[in-house]
Amino acid sequence: MPITSLTSVLRQFHPHTAQDRLTLALSAAALVVSTLILPAAYRDYKLFKSYGPGGIPNNALGWVLVRALFQPFGREMFSTDEYVRRIAAAEGHGKGNDGFLSLSEEQLGSRRGEERPVIGPHVVPQRQLTQVPDEAVMEKFRIAFSAFGHRNYHLVKFQKSNLERHADGLFVADHIPVFGIAETMKREIAHVHSGNDHSVHVLLAPADCIKIIEAGWGQRHAFSGAPAMTFLSLGTRPDIPAEYVLIYAPRTEAEIEIVMQIVSAGVEFMTGREDVR
Repeated sequence: MPITSLTSVLRQFHPHTAQDRLTLALSAAALVVSTLILPAAYRDYKLFKSYGPGGIPNNALGWVLVRALFQPFGREMFSTDEYVRRIAAAEGHGKGNDGFLSLSEEQLGSRRGEERPVIGPHVVPQRQLTQVPDEAVMEKFRIAFSAFGHRNYHLVKFQKSNLERHADGLFVADHIPVFGIAETMKREIAHVHSGNDHSVHVLLAPADCIKIIEAGWGQRHAFSGAPAMTFLSLGTRPDIPAEYVLIYAPRTEAEIEIVMQIVSAGVEFMTGREDVR
């Protein structure tokens, strides 16, 4: 029955019995669902589909899982207090408390003051909706990322991302022993969302996370530092550490260089080596 017809019927209906009142209530609920909830849900599903392949199935099942099960585990993504605490706790216990990022304040400051890109409302997959680079920049970025990995074959290898599943990521090379976060992440360091916006997920030292977030170059994943993955995967996948950060997609050649410097800092952090080329 068309919505207009259903509305007119409801207006003429005068409930006299409990059954009548129940029928009226159910009809009103159906009207609300058909006019408000279903169109909004469909738009949300279409947005989810637009992200393309990721760690979760890019279909109706994946969308239901994200909205019904995953979404409540999401956390805020911009505060840096957690990193400050980690740096304080590690004071005097090893290198890296100052971070590995060699970019100057002036270079990092090129994004400060700008509006951050809009990130999709779903906790997974994490994708940009605005400030997406054009195809020429995307291609140059893919080439730069690939060249970096091959140039640093003594430190890293390419392998299908454990988290994205549909993209190759940089992993700590097999001959390098791993501990702590690198072991938890099964050696994964970074991956580019090359099937969509070309943003990057990378593991960074706490001090570098602070620099990146405060300068407007990125934000945490909604699951970073949350006990979500172990629970949702029934213990088959590790929790994502707070050091897992989204870097916004580079829009120019100059920004490609900056993003690759950030990836380089992630490699130093995860391998414990300084001979990154």
